[in-house]
This record gives sequence, C-alpha cells and structure tokens, in this order.
Amino acid sequence: MTLTRKVPLRPGTKRMKQGRSTNAPTKAQQVRQDAIREIGCIVAVMRGLGFVGCELHHLTVGGKHGSKRMGQDHVVGLNPWSHRGVPFNGMSVEQCEDLFGPSYARTPRAFRELYPDHVLVEATDRALAAYFGEVA
Repeated sequence: MTLTRKVPLRPGTKRMKQGRSTNAPTKAQQVRQDAIREIGCIVAVMRGLGFVGCELHHLTVGGKHGSKRMGQDHVVGLNPWSHRGVPFNGMSVEQCEDLFGPSYARTPRAFRELYPDHVLVEATDRALAAYFGEVA
C-alpha cells in the first residue's frame, strides 16, 4: 500500500528525514556494539545475574525519552524489561521488577534514579575492557 499526500508539497520544500536520529554505525562502532550484545544486559551484569540477552539502548541528551540520541558511541545493552518494559522468558511484571528493578519504558524516573546514564556507561566500559582483555 502506497501512501500519497492529498496536497502535494510546494516546490522547494524538503521532506523531513525519516527514521532514527543516528547514522549507521562505523565499523569500529559496530565491533563495540557486537561486544555489548555478547556481554549482555548491563543491568543484569551490575546485579550479578550473569548473562541476560540485550537490546541496544542509545543514550539521549538529558536522558529523556524523545530527546536527540547522543550517537552510536553512547550505547548500552539492556534486557527487554529494562529497555521497553516487556516481561520476557515467561516472567511476570512483578518478577522482572524484582530481578531487574524499574523499567526505563514504564517508570523512567525510577530507572534513571537507580541507573543514571553515567553509571550504565561506566559499567559498560568496565565490561568492554574485560571483554577485550584490557587492564581496567
């Protein structure tokens, strides 16, 4: 199905950029993001839960929903509950809250109080240093 405008754009009018506010990652950024996926959810790592699969969360200016993304260098791994507020692996909302704490999607203020951006970034940097065999 193709959507068409009822009124055509005026000549010289530019369309808004579609999609996300970040460009595709460079090769180096992709290597880092692949490593983050292999490390898993940083909240689970911080809580000593071992490996839990993750999604990439791009940090935003001011840490608020809908704000401009800080770019491909500012990425952390979060599990589906912590990231999007979606219980996973057959767990209930209550079980996810007990294991991982608040969800960024459901209770952003509580999530940011418990896991401020700088804490997530520092933990991710430590995990990446260990992953790549660097001395932290």
